[in-house]
Amino acid sequence: FFFFFANIFLKEIIMEEFRFLKPRKIKHPATGMDLEYLDKSNAVCIALFNNEKDKILLVEQYRPGAKGNVLEVPAGLIDEGEGPREAVLRELREETGYDENDIIDFKELDEGLWASPGYTTEKLFFFSARLKDDTIVPKELKLDDGEELENEWVYIKDIYKKSNDLKTILAVSVFMKLEL
Repeated sequence: FFFFFANIFLKEIIMEEFRFLKPRKIKHPATGMDLEYLDKSNAVCIALFNNEKDKILLVEQYRPGAKGNVLEVPAGLIDEGEGPREAVLRELREETGYDENDIIDFKELDEGLWASPGYTTEKLFFFSARLKDDTIVPKELKLDDGEELENEWVYIKDIYKKSNDLKTILAVSVFMKLEL
């Protein structure tokens, strides 16, 4: 009896500790089987190219799913009340030190793409831009609490060697028209 309630209590504590993820269950409409998924905010990412478009700015940061550092395009969650465009410009400034005045050729995919529809409600909105001039010095980063990252300019030709992040490979492939 004690272990039953202790187990329920521990599950509630663990679920309450999630800041960005909300575990949910739904019944499959045809089979009635219980399906588990994560209710999660939508997110944005931006492929920021240098002026000549032969390099891309990636951020290196620790990712718990990879249990290590990953080189990826700047990205982040869309805050409540924000649209994707506002969110990506905020993330660009926070994670790279560049802002809307430093970029040209700002582009976006028409719709968000499901990040992984088998387990999360998250849609990812893709953007790209180029620096107006490669001599622009970025401002100081404005990282969120607990964020720690480093920026690295990577040659496009080396993207498959430098990053194993799907959103990064897709963003480069789409906006550079590379073959996957």
